[in-house]
Amino acid sequence: MKAQLLERLDRIGQMEPPRAAPVDEAAGRVGAPRLGWPRLCAVSAATLAYAAYPSAAADRALGLACFGVALASLLVVARAPDRAALHAPLLAVLTLAPTAVGLAAPWPLSLAAPLVVLALLARAVPALRASMPPLRRGSFGPAVLGWIAAIVLVSALALVLWVRLMRPDLTQMRALLPPVSLPLLLLGGLGFALFNALLEEAVFRLVFLGSLDAVTTSGWTAVLVQAAAFGLLHLRGFPSGAVGVGLAAIYAVMLGVLRRRAGGLLAPYVAHVAADLTIFALLLTWTR
Repeated sequence: MKAQLLERLDRIGQMEPPRAAPVDEAAGRVGAPRLGWPRLCAVSAATLAYAAYPSAAADRALGLACFGVALASLLVVARAPDRAALHAPLLAVLTLAPTAVGLAAPWPLSLAAPLVVLALLARAVPALRASMPPLRRGSFGPAVLGWIAAIVLVSALALVLWVRLMRPDLTQMRALLPPVSLPLLLLGGLGFALFNALLEEAVFRLVFLGSLDAVTTSGWTAVLVQAAAFGLLHLRGFPSGAVGVGLAAIYAVMLGVLRRRAGGLLAPYVAHVAADLTIFALLLTWTR
């Protein structure tokens, strides 16, 4: 009897502790912070600080402040048991570091370079490599295709209505189009849409959403925080201003939910490419 009791105790001691329940891929469930409120707030703050990059790049004081927020957030989550929590603050630190000393990188370097450095760090550090969110294609069945079609339609309609109702001055944006022949211009627009969508999906629906999922059991919290950051990033984008921030945030909620539904990045990437092509078409054709 004593030998059986000791054997059972030995087995219990060798059992792994229960893991936190995974986030519902459909949209998540409401729940408490997985790693505590300080870490949830830290990852959220780093995500939002990253999104202030366009403004921080033009204002050294703001850049220094945003870099400080990102660095403090990284220190808060430095000892988090789930190392995925480190990815968002680390990406924010890498992106905002130049703005702290008055430097600014143009697109696409401002998006691509920090992602490349983060990937190299993850490759070199086993703990980061093991916690990187998986790069999955995801489902692409009829239901997901229906979601993509709906998001493409809604986003295109919203962009057209924003231009027609708000009548923004697109002169500066149109000036960015190179003076080349129409076939080359169309090819360049396609390249922009493919590359910009790839970078932004990697940042928001892969890195940021993955880090937020590591610190909260509420899938909706993760989706809403990354959406708020995506909206803030477009304060000076297309669409721009307060209305543009709201439209971009709503769009990012739809992409976040699509990411959950599909279980991968391909579906939101396709929808994002369609929106960027719509923006390019409006820049080519719209006159005030």
